[in-house]
Amino acid sequence: MDRASFKLDPRTKFAMLITIGLIMMSGTYVGIDYVLRVICVVIPSIMLFSIRKYKAVILYAIVFFAAVFCEGFLITEISGVLNLIIMTICGVVTRFGPGYVFGWYVVKSTSTSEFLTAMERLHFPNIITIPMTVMFRYFPTLKEDYSSIHDAMRMREIGGNVRNPFLYIEYILVPIMMSTMQIANDLSAASLTKGLSVNGKRTHICKINMTVIDYGLIGIMLCMLVLFFFF
Repeated sequence: MDRASFKLDPRTKFAMLITIGLIMMSGTYVGIDYVLRVICVVIPSIMLFSIRKYKAVILYAIVFFAAVFCEGFLITEISGVLNLIIMTICGVVTRFGPGYVFGWYVVKSTSTSEFLTAMERLHFPNIITIPMTVMFRYFPTLKEDYSSIHDAMRMREIGGNVRNPFLYIEYILVPIMMSTMQIANDLSAASLTKGLSVNGKRTHICKINMTVIDYGLIGIMLCMLVLFFFF
């Protein structure tokens, strides 16, 4: 698990994620909305930089600004179906990209215990908390299994010489499907073992606390939302 040089409370991260998503998906390029969108674009870069994901920062900047360039200049020079395709791709990147990147930062910088503790502090019901906790660990575990499958293929000297893409997909897809079932069963069993289905207040090893930085960032997010909705 990657740790940030300054540690934010998960509740602060959720507030920032919601703010970025709302502004980027609904905002315009005029007046105060433009300024808010620029801030929302910069925030994921700063947070990725804080957990030392320098390559991700560079990749994010290149992809986003390439999409902005195409959306602002290239689309006017192209017409027809190609124009529609480029406009759709650029629109998805510019509106959903910052939220997706910040969500990736949240996953990389927050442990499952911290996430669960934050959900309980926000008084989320177990019917929401438990599935989200399982999902929080599902994708990283699936990624590890995917890498293990590739390593096993290289050890057996298969996959690299396969020219048929459908055969290659079969080598990957079938083990992934079997692994998916096992992962779901393991995570469900782990959740029950930790007592997530038991009603009542539980203790936690990890401790999360709101600091001055957290309150300051939440205040900034609230101000951004007020400016976005009322001005």
